[in-house]
Amino acid sequence: MIKGVVFDLDGTLVDSVEIHVSAWLEACKAMGLVKDDVEEMNMENLIRKLVGLAPIDIAYKIVSNSELAKKLAETKQRIYLTKIERVKLFPNVEKSLETLKKMDMKIAIASSVSSNIIKRILELNNIANYIDAYVGSDEVSKRKPEPDIFLKALEKISVKPSEAVIVGDTEYDIIPANKINAISIQICWKQCLETNTKPNFYAKNIEEVIEIIKKLINK
Repeated sequence: MIKGVVFDLDGTLVDSVEIHVSAWLEACKAMGLVKDDVEEMNMENLIRKLVGLAPIDIAYKIVSNSELAKKLAETKQRIYLTKIERVKLFPNVEKSLETLKKMDMKIAIASSVSSNIIKRILELNNIANYIDAYVGSDEVSKRKPEPDIFLKALEKISVKPSEAVIVGDTEYDIIPANKINAISIQICWKQCLETNTKPNFYAKNIEEVIEIIKKLINK
């Protein structure tokens, strides 16, 4: 019996990936890590593969020095916050969240951004009233792709993994969902990167996610 849904945020409910990529590139330029067009293109390709991880983990993949990584993550965070009002919902997200609430589903968010950023984005997009709980990467010791952030979100809404659907746009959501035996749905608004990790279901948009959940409930 499905009782709850845990959503990733960036690239799943909100169209923010390009804003994150832009902020990372600006941070890399500000710190002198990108010096020409070729380096910028290579850095962008790397960042796109890493989006979905926590900022500090992305920073460590870019620079191995711990102090530099911390400074890079902080610089990116400052730049991203100047752009945060540009983060908008994907089409029909609010309507779909409303549908889930009418279905008596508990709804949580588990995101690699910090909890204060989750709160800000929910408020800016007027969907906070649909969300029962949220967990940011600052609230767990082991971040995605470890399952801790999803387990904490499920604990907050009192739903067992076997009673949950986890929806995300990258393998960093699907790997932990599969690990805890929740039902995984990978949403591909634009394009899903090919990986060895396969979800239980694919969806092209939020409406397809809702239809999958309805079918699971009516099984």
